[in-house]
Amino acid sequence: MRSRIRQSAVAALFTLHGVMAAGWVSTSHAGDTYSIDKDHTEVRFTWDHLGVSRQGGRFNDVSGTLEFDEAAPEASRVKVSIRVGSLSTGVAALDNQLLKAREFFDAAKHPAITFASTDIRMTSPRTGEVTGDLTINGVARPVVLSVTWNFVGPHPMAAINPAFSDQIIAGFSATTQIRRSDWGITRTVPFVSDEIQIGIETELKQISATAGAPVPQ
Repeated sequence: MRSRIRQSAVAALFTLHGVMAAGWVSTSHAGDTYSIDKDHTEVRFTWDHLGVSRQGGRFNDVSGTLEFDEAAPEASRVKVSIRVGSLSTGVAALDNQLLKAREFFDAAKHPAITFASTDIRMTSPRTGEVTGDLTINGVARPVVLSVTWNFVGPHPMAAINPAFSDQIIAGFSATTQIRRSDWGITRTVPFVSDEIQIGIETELKQISATAGAPVPQ
């Protein structure tokens, strides 16, 4: 009995590995649309505090779409919206100040931060630079994201759970640095750094595919 269980476990692992490897095979086509999976997406930001340490926070409510062409990633387009009220630093008093003060986010007046790509340039088969307009507090400024394309293909869990068998997903990591003063957020500079490091981890689910695209089996 134990031998059969071990054999089944090994078979499942090899099958899972095979599906993950298949993620590198073309399954995305021009015009395929993906939606951000909020449960597997995070936008983190950090700043220098008095030259003593780096502190940070995150936004917990991120939505958006990606029109993705795996064969020609430069033709892809991405739009993202971040609910400002979902900000969390782990310090309630700081969250309240950041969300309500006009010198910071003023979430009541500007409830969303948005990003819309304007240009995509591949720097290697799996990395690229995504240029776009980042709008904070109603002010739009260009930023460049350094992006790593981690995965696209059938959901890796499909091998062991039929509930995932019809899902195509994609995953990306991205980083950038901005100066908050470019958006008029200057309070506490230079004691709290003007430069803000941003890190993004996201998974997306395919919600529509180009006619003729293969359906995962």
